[in-house]
Amino acid sequence: MATITVGQYSVSNCKVKIKTATEPSETYSEIADLEEMSLSIENNVETWYSINDEGWQNALLTAKALSGSFSGKRTLGDAGNDYVDGLRYKIGKDAEADWEIEFPDGSKLDFTAVTALTDILGAATDVAPLSGDLTGKGKPTFTPAE
Repeated sequence: MATITVGQYSVSNCKVKIKTATEPSETYSEIADLEEMSLSIENNVETWYSINDEGWQNALLTAKALSGSFSGKRTLGDAGNDYVDGLRYKIGKDAEADWEIEFPDGSKLDFTAVTALTDILGAATDVAPLSGDLTGKGKPTFTPAE
């Protein structure tokens, strides 16, 4: 992938990966046939009105949360796609996964998320889906481009 340093970029220029192995070393694999990946950061802002500010509002950003969703097609034999699908019936800590987004400028976002798959089948004419919701756990790590 060519590094894009100026201008806009398509979401399809990003690489979405999931950690598929830890031994003998960490391995992140792209997820085949992923059609959509949506991430958002929710913010918690506390506000208050004090006398010494003559009743004008003050504010402080006190918390953040990462969440999102993904959808694509189930592709047998692809390491990333198989790993995501393997989370389908898991609960508790077993439903957590480490994700990595590589942006076109070379920066990365790494995060752990509860990965809850939602769709199983569809119409007889559909391609089997691979979709679900992500709920971030803890602070993600953003690594700027070099």
